[in-house]
Amino acid sequence: MRRPTTAVAAVGLLLALTACQSGAASGKVQGTDAELACAAVSRLPERMPDTGSGQAFDIAVARLVGAEELARAAALAHAKIQPLADALREAQQLLNVTSDVQRAEPAIKKARTYC
Repeated sequence: MRRPTTAVAAVGLLLALTACQSGAASGKVQGTDAELACAAVSRLPERMPDTGSGQAFDIAVARLVGAEELARAAALAHAKIQPLADALREAQQLLNVTSDVQRAEPAIKKARTYC
């Protein structure tokens, strides 16, 4: 699987999207790690695309990986963010172990409740 490449792409994509959406004239990324993680979660589709759906799958996985990394960083600084980080880690682990994106959907749904 392309997980290491996907992780790098996820962080780059997330930062680029956030910079574009921040509305800041300076173009700097704004928001806390938790806010950025939730922004990535909100951009995940309700129904995750299948592995054979090409770019849609790659984008969804990149957002999931980016959200998990940002939530992990936020949880290190603020323990109250740990449930969000745990839910996203669970989703990513299920995806990595099973390669079945639909099995990760309940954990993603749980993550949405923390945002």
